[in-house]
Amino acid sequence: MINNVINRSFFTLSFVVFLSFSPVLAAEEKPINEVSEDDYMGEVPRVLTVSRLSQSIADAPSAVTVIDRETIRASGIVDLPEIFRLVPGFYVGTNAGFVHNTNHAVSYHGMTTAYAGSMQVLVNGRSVYSPLYGGVQWSELPIAIADIDRIEITRGPNAASYGANSFFGVINIITQSPLDQLGTSVSATYGDGRHEAFARYGAKQNDLSYRVTAGYRDDDGLDNRYDFKRTRLLNTQMDYKVNDKNNLEFEFGLVNGDREDDQSLNTIRFFQPRLRGIENNYELIRWRHNVNDNSDFSLQAYHSLNTSDDVINSVDLSSFPFFTHLASPSFIQIDNNIEMERYDLEAQHNFSISSSLRGVWGASVRQDTMYSPYYLGTHNTDTFNLQRLFGHAEWRPSDHVVLNLGAMVENNSFTGTNTSPRASVNFKLNANQTVRFGISTALRTPNYLEEKFNTNIIVPRLNTAPYIAEYFADSANLKPERIVSREIGYLGDFGKLSLDARVFYDDIHDYIKSNLDRSLNIGSLTPSGYVLIKQPTFYTNAGNVNVSGFETQVKWRITNDDRLLLNYAYVNIDADEQQTANNITTSMPSSTFSGLLTHRFNPQWDASYAYYQTSEVTALGDGGYVGLARRSDIRVARKFKAEHISGEVSAVVENLFNEHYQEFADYNTLKRRARLNVRLDF
Repeated sequence: MINNVINRSFFTLSFVVFLSFSPVLAAEEKPINEVSEDDYMGEVPRVLTVSRLSQSIADAPSAVTVIDRETIRASGIVDLPEIFRLVPGFYVGTNAGFVHNTNHAVSYHGMTTAYAGSMQVLVNGRSVYSPLYGGVQWSELPIAIADIDRIEITRGPNAASYGANSFFGVINIITQSPLDQLGTSVSATYGDGRHEAFARYGAKQNDLSYRVTAGYRDDDGLDNRYDFKRTRLLNTQMDYKVNDKNNLEFEFGLVNGDREDDQSLNTIRFFQPRLRGIENNYELIRWRHNVNDNSDFSLQAYHSLNTSDDVINSVDLSSFPFFTHLASPSFIQIDNNIEMERYDLEAQHNFSISSSLRGVWGASVRQDTMYSPYYLGTHNTDTFNLQRLFGHAEWRPSDHVVLNLGAMVENNSFTGTNTSPRASVNFKLNANQTVRFGISTALRTPNYLEEKFNTNIIVPRLNTAPYIAEYFADSANLKPERIVSREIGYLGDFGKLSLDARVFYDDIHDYIKSNLDRSLNIGSLTPSGYVLIKQPTFYTNAGNVNVSGFETQVKWRITNDDRLLLNYAYVNIDADEQQTANNITTSMPSSTFSGLLTHRFNPQWDASYAYYQTSEVTALGDGGYVGLARRSDIRVARKFKAEHISGEVSAVVENLFNEHYQEFADYNTLKRRARLNVRLDF
């Protein structure tokens, strides 16, 4: 099966490369001996995330997608993870889960769970993944969509630059400079189950520029779930130019509010719906120092704190026939308060040795502290320490070859010392086309849920041994997941049309999964004086997984007023026999497609149409089977400008044709939603 996929993918890529040499597309090409560096660069975007060096996409060691703020605007999204539907190989599912709370599921190339921990997510280079479950609580990020300048998505393992958890790739959300957001802007959105308002003020005083954004979000969620969110946001960013050689940057962000959670599934409810208070804040300072024309140094430090005040109350358990000898009524209560705190310090040195050789190296230290009586089974705080050393070199042995080499060495409290190298070579066929061959490795360190989930749910009984209704017993000796990824990529830039194609083959070893071993002797595992009514759940390194496929992205500037973005991915997952029963092979849609068409009628009016389609998928964890999903969105906007004010009025309809479909699990039903947005700029 894998060979068929690879053969099909290589044939497809070969066909694409063949087409790229046709006279129609290659009309503006130059012979290789007449090509200059400026010809290579052209208007190709430069990216910072992939190697920590500023590179054109054609020079980068991995496939990368850049989503700019105009694409974000045209998509009409109000939830940040929705934008990743426009990245090839991504699966995004709206989710109001019954175990892991309300959150969009975002995954790349499979192993889809409510909190997929295989993607590193950064905001201005600051890691925001949770040490508890490894994923991102998207709705609690202290960032306004209007403040985003662009998002750089590395499609492929990138542990050589950002360490463990950069397993399948890296998302780096980059905000606008305060200098680009001077003045006052207010906006309000009103629609089906969604109300929000934001205000932003930016100014410059001498060498200090700053921006302050405040707002609130009111999201009712899905009709059939207890999943509303009421949050307030504050974000500040300041840049201070000390002198020509030194610059200081400051950031502060805060989100707090309430969210509704419910552990029920269909009609079975053991716990009552409830409100949990949440707060997420961070502070960051960054010093940039220009040593000379060939050398730059930066030092970054940040602190983040994420808290959740949560007490879970059960329904009357005496009504369930499998619980006997209970008091009537009988209730239990769970302390689910969580506090996660992170301190991180990182130094980085960029340098250039010659016109053909440059590099970057650096080091970082991090400390995560975790308090969770329920998940850790103790009221004590646990500490996770991490140290890293990284380096990357870019060498140009000739005008048409770029070689990238990099590696990360890291040591952590869970798995010890590990190394993640990467290598790639980019051949520039001519001024418009590049072929990339790459191999990279990465590790995924177990998160706290996998490494130290030790708890039980005790149900007291009258005059007899109490029940242990749930029993989680992690052994705290997991190996890190390991991936070796091989890829061939193609990039073509033909003026109005650009093409990004990639075939890949990923070997994953020591895959971590939850395990309910029915062969275990329950009696031998039951604490004295208790009755265990369900086998213990724990996490193990279960086996090997192979992920292979093909993905492509096409950007076409049809006319000065029309643009088209198309994405397609085919993904195949094979696994050891012991994995197949866990739905691992169906944890990613085999095919995903998305498109965004924008049209400008005149300087005032514009419109866009987005289409998303995913084949059937069975998500892991609290996910489940959902069938083929199709969705169409439309957006119409009118800009206006008066003497002292400008702005925009836009209307968005999601799921235009009102196809009731499910995402991530069959309890998440999506219907048509419409909203109106008004923005005023002073």
